[in-house]
Amino acid sequence: MSRTPSPATEAPAADQRLERGRSTRAQLLAAAATVLSEQGYAAASMRAVAERAGTPLSLVHYHFGSKRGLLLAVLDDLTEQLLERQQSMFADDRPFAEQWRTACGYLREDIRSGYVRILWELWAAGLADRELAERWQRTQRGWRELIVERLERWRTEAEVELPMSARALAALIGNLFEGAETEILAGISEEESPHLEALEACAALIAHAERA
Repeated sequence: MSRTPSPATEAPAADQRLERGRSTRAQLLAAAATVLSEQGYAAASMRAVAERAGTPLSLVHYHFGSKRGLLLAVLDDLTEQLLERQQSMFADDRPFAEQWRTACGYLREDIRSGYVRILWELWAAGLADRELAERWQRTQRGWRELIVERLERWRTEAEVELPMSARALAALIGNLFEGAETEILAGISEEESPHLEALEACAALIAHAERA
């Protein structure tokens, strides 16, 4: 005689299914990020991601629906992690000059991890895909707003007179980092064009403004 499962036994089973689903999704996102950073957008097919993750192709379709859905999820996942990292760093009590040096260290990490390549691969793909372009723009907007907020706080706390509006200065800072990223990705060496040295040297200018 069969027995109907009780609610007490159904709940753990449902929790296990949810956990397996979350684990599989995270595994697929990691695999997609690896394929993107190593081989680029053109190679990042759903099949290639499934093979890298060691999962059936059907699971990629189940979790993301399409290649676009998968890549948007990768961008959102990585950006959320790194924005939280940046927010935490800007919230500590160190002077802005020290935080700038940390941000330069983060750039080095993000180049090594492949995040910078992923970001620019999706930017290039967004030239022909409006939805990807809008998500990329939203990503950049998140970074800019963090910088604007920190500059406004710097101006108030350190009584620094900014040479332009905080938003204009944030745009300039963003362009400095983005320009460095594109040339580094294009293979221009630090010896030929010392991008990282220049960015890190800006910390001395910030420290001078703080002392003044």
